[in-house]
Amino acid sequence: MVASATVDGALPADSRLDRVDSASPPDPPAYVYAATDYRPRQAREIQLCETASRFDWLYTGTMAAGTIGSTFLSIGPLKQAQTPGVRLIGPGLIGLFWGGFLSGAWLSLPKCDPMWAEGAPPEGNVRAAWPIAAAISLLATVTAPAIDYVFLGAVPVGWSDTERSTRVFFAMGTGLVGSLLPYVISPRPWSARKEIDRIRIGEVAGGPFVSYGFTF
Repeated sequence: MVASATVDGALPADSRLDRVDSASPPDPPAYVYAATDYRPRQAREIQLCETASRFDWLYTGTMAAGTIGSTFLSIGPLKQAQTPGVRLIGPGLIGLFWGGFLSGAWLSLPKCDPMWAEGAPPEGNVRAAWPIAAAISLLATVTAPAIDYVFLGAVPVGWSDTERSTRVFFAMGTGLVGSLLPYVISPRPWSARKEIDRIRIGEVAGGPFVSYGFTF
């Protein structure tokens, strides 16, 4: 019988070798982005970039169809309704879908290219998106009443001045709300692009992150 040799008075040498062999290999190091590493490299990034590189026709088409449908509804049965509160549904729907169409069309534009998927630097995004978002919201707020009245036609004589003024401000308010809606229920290119940014920032920071989002 051959006795097993011991190392430092601990376990036998052959037992220690068995323990080393049975140990799982170390995890590969996390991917580290270089300063000029603009292309998507990870599988998840490539998948998201593919989604973000296509225009979201479904989202924009839905908002456009909602604008057209609400216009016909406003100049049809809602215009002939006897209750002023019911007639106000028309400008409310027009403003909501019109604002959603303007902001949604911009957010539906391609936001990634397979060869140029740059992300925000760790110190912050130097190209903020809020100025153009604010400009589109302002445009939707100002033009929503015009869209309502252009297609409304002749205003019935029985409508009071209060109701006519309320239609203007109601359309402005829903136009503002509608322009912000695509940032909550986002088109696919915008949602995928923001996810790419979160992945890149999370990898650079070297820690986990928590995010949420809704996709149309």
